[in-house]
Amino acid sequence: MLDRTIAIVCAESGAWPNAFRDNLSSLGVGHVEIVANVDHLEGALDPDKVNFVFFQQAVGLQFMKKSLRILRMFPHGDVKYSPAILMARELVETQLRQMVELGFDDVIQFPCTKGMLRHRMHVQLMNPISYFITDNYFGPDRRAFFEGDAGRAPRFGTRAYERRTFIRNPDYGVAVMDVQRFDPNDVEEADQIEI
Repeated sequence: MLDRTIAIVCAESGAWPNAFRDNLSSLGVGHVEIVANVDHLEGALDPDKVNFVFFQQAVGLQFMKKSLRILRMFPHGDVKYSPAILMARELVETQLRQMVELGFDDVIQFPCTKGMLRHRMHVQLMNPISYFITDNYFGPDRRAFFEGDAGRAPRFGTRAYERRTFIRNPDYGVAVMDVQRFDPNDVEEADQIEI
């Protein structure tokens, strides 16, 4: 299944991105490209494939923010639904929360085996995934990352949002299975609950 995907490794120059590229290739990923400059990310994305976009922690916060904005606003194909995965050495909980708030689909901390990496990549394929759209965010369900199943429970708030549930299929692209919209202006005040 991974042979029908591509991986983009956003990383500083050096030995790590080359070794990680080799690991991804040995897992069967169809094509792996290294991007060291955020301005080259858009050209590396393939609108006809599922794009795994990996980030080395060392690229820094500004690189990550700009790259995620490019990814989530990509105008062609299903690229905006691509899994963005941070590869990190050590993150304390506040740093981990910051990365999730940016919109990463997963954060994998080293040490990590090839089997673990393969499993985490497969979780991103052929499984229902929910993204939220608000006036300033498009990306994975950040609450579910820390709250598990409890974070997936329906809830309402004070701001409008859209929740899209979809499946990434390496053969057919992204299939949106469900769209739920919430607008607090359409709900009676007595029906709203606090989140």
